[in-house]
Amino acid sequence: MNPFSQGWSNTPQQRSYVHHNTAGSPSLYGALPFSAPPNSSPNVIKFTFLASNGTILNSPISGPQAQIYFRVTTDSTTSGFSVVQNARLESIAVIEWRRHPVVEIYGIVSKRDSSQLLSLSPDRTHRIMNVRGRNFRWMPHEHYVGLYSTSPVNPQFFGRILQTADGTAFEVTAEALQIGLLEIFVVSSLLLMCGRSID
Repeated sequence: MNPFSQGWSNTPQQRSYVHHNTAGSPSLYGALPFSAPPNSSPNVIKFTFLASNGTILNSPISGPQAQIYFRVTTDSTTSGFSVVQNARLESIAVIEWRRHPVVEIYGIVSKRDSSQLLSLSPDRTHRIMNVRGRNFRWMPHEHYVGLYSTSPVNPQFFGRILQTADGTAFEVTAEALQIGLLEIFVVSSLLLMCGRSID
């Protein structure tokens, strides 16, 4: 299963990462070609899952100056829950891994199915997300999935989830941080890159 495009339309421009690996090396979680992503924009801040055991579901997340900003812990006995904690070890989100995963981001997203948080568009080409009173689109590209405003003309870019030589990462813009999307990027990365169905 391709967790990155799960349920999304398999258009010709997407086929390079949906069905095979153009770089020739195995993709982590089968999501993207294991190759260097396009150059980062200088106005984004990068966060990386430090998954030493091969899964982002049990992983600290580092950010600027290699500091740990978040920790993801998943129940190792039943794999029933993943809990996200901030740097102060306060729980900020939980994902319950049912057949249809349920997610809650405390104070931001009330408890709901993951398919409601990241719902497929009618044409199945992107995922729609409504948080903090605004609508956004997760759009798949060849080497990453980007988060944009829903404006049909010149949509605003807020960041992206990508696969690098160091593992799974996400990059956020200053605007995304200002409107409180950092926790959204953490949880969306977990849902889209965990290798499980979210629909």
